[in-house]
Amino acid sequence: MIHSDEKVRQMARSLLPAKNREHARWNRARVHRAARSEARRELAAWMRNSAWEEDVPPCAPWEDIEIRQAMNLRRWGDKVNPFIRWATARTRNLPHEARAGHVRGILPRGVIGEHAWFHLKDTPAFEDPVEASRRQHRRRCAQRRERQRRKGALLDRGEQVQLLRALLQEHDGHRLFNRFLRERYAWTRTLNDQAPANRKLQVLPPHRPLLGVHDLNPFLDSLQPDARGGYFHTWGTLTPTLHWVRLFLQRFKAHRSHIPSVRAELEAKGLLEPVIPAQPRKGLGR
Repeated sequence: MIHSDEKVRQMARSLLPAKNREHARWNRARVHRAARSEARRELAAWMRNSAWEEDVPPCAPWEDIEIRQAMNLRRWGDKVNPFIRWATARTRNLPHEARAGHVRGILPRGVIGEHAWFHLKDTPAFEDPVEASRRQHRRRCAQRRERQRRKGALLDRGEQVQLLRALLQEHDGHRLFNRFLRERYAWTRTLNDQAPANRKLQVLPPHRPLLGVHDLNPFLDSLQPDARGGYFHTWGTLTPTLHWVRLFLQRFKAHRSHIPSVRAELEAKGLLEPVIPAQPRKGLGR
């Protein structure tokens, strides 16, 4: 049985063999390779243009962020539970404020000790109570804001009817809405044809446009098929057409019924094909 300093070093080093070592090495090499390639292109363009009076362009400024994310992803794969149980049992009889100093004093210096303390500092046995309460408060505030955001994004039946009625009163609103549904239907049908057998929709509902004000309630009724229908759920989500209608109405509500803004956002996000205006025909001269 190992005791004393050798036991401490063994427990700290037990964190090093992460479970996703191969993927971490591949991810790091991928980020560095992409950054070097982008830096070479930027420097070549800068030298080719002979813009010596300008500063050197920032060569892949995103590399540090990507490496930091890859490092955090690798650390999440570390086997930390045995080390946390050992450190908690070793400091069980110590006051809470003295545990951090005791463990940091017995851990080896250098990268191994810092890496071990990184996984240990936020555990309940070693975390600062004041910092823990602050973190919980920030987490509750973030969850509350997320619930409020989702609540505002959800549309009930009455609000859908109200927004659709306002949409029909706007210039080019009816045409844009039906064009959005038609393009989303064609896109989903193409993906469904290309998907493997286990990912295909059982039945894709037929395309149904909105006909007018008299068709509001029948149109919304067609979005909610019977629960026994084959297309009631799409891979655990909403019915495709219901998802598209809610997506469009949420954008329409967010932009306060301004159709050009809705069209610009949908085109910017790739949800709607931009319309290229036709060039005027030139008359033939004599």
